[in-house]
Amino acid sequence: MSISNYAKALFSIAKDEQKIDTLTYHFDDFKDTIEKNPSWVTLMDSPMVSFTDKLKMIESLEYDNSFLAFLKMLAEKHNIHLYQEIYNEWTLLSRVYQKIAHLHIYSAKPVSKEVEENIKKAISPRFPNQTVSLHITIDPMLLGGLKIVYQGQSLDHSVAREIEELYTTI
Repeated sequence: MSISNYAKALFSIAKDEQKIDTLTYHFDDFKDTIEKNPSWVTLMDSPMVSFTDKLKMIESLEYDNSFLAFLKMLAEKHNIHLYQEIYNEWTLLSRVYQKIAHLHIYSAKPVSKEVEENIKKAISPRFPNQTVSLHITIDPMLLGGLKIVYQGQSLDHSVAREIEELYTTI
């Protein structure tokens, strides 16, 4: 089963059971927990650990039964290591369904709440009928300005990009 199919299957179940918010919260928590304990994934994908032991470890997690069933299925197929890619697909599906436009903003320095609200106001008309969500990352490689990324496409208004464009026109 492909990564996209795993995400679509989980999303379909969540949608049918009206648990998109719950499973989003649980998937977010799972991803954060795994990032702190990466050896858990290695253990779950190991053929040296019995499936019964893997089931016990999964059942000890305090998540929704649908999400636990999903993790059990991944463990059975030795595919827990695909969680990050599945999470990325899941996030896209849930944001589209919930009508959320999630933009990743790269800035050379911290952005105040006022500037963040101004960015949202300026960008919102490009996303009618959607809620704009921003994730801001400080990128010390930028000299100034902003770089905005949405679904893999970039709008680069950084000083470095402006200098590069000026250089190419000279």
